[in-house]
Amino acid sequence: MKKLGLVLIVISFLPWLVIAIIVPFLSISVTQKALLVPGLLVIAEIIFWLGILLVGKELAQKYRRYFSFRYFNILFKKFWHKIKKQ
Repeated sequence: MKKLGLVLIVISFLPWLVIAIIVPFLSISVTQKALLVPGLLVIAEIIFWLGILLVGKELAQKYRRYFSFRYFNILFKKFWHKIKKQ
């Protein structure tokens, strides 16, 4: 079940890519695009939260830590120190 949850979490990012890459180039009206984008966002959120439910609390918290501001700050500092050394 945890593998299925992880797959669902990864798949939940596909609608975002569709919105960014495919929707602007579709030959449909602006009204239809305006309806398609929120629909895709809702689908992405539903798939994401289903994946979180299947993965479990512990793994969800670990995943959350990787996307925290503090984690990105640590990565940025490591990257910055590497650049300074060169």
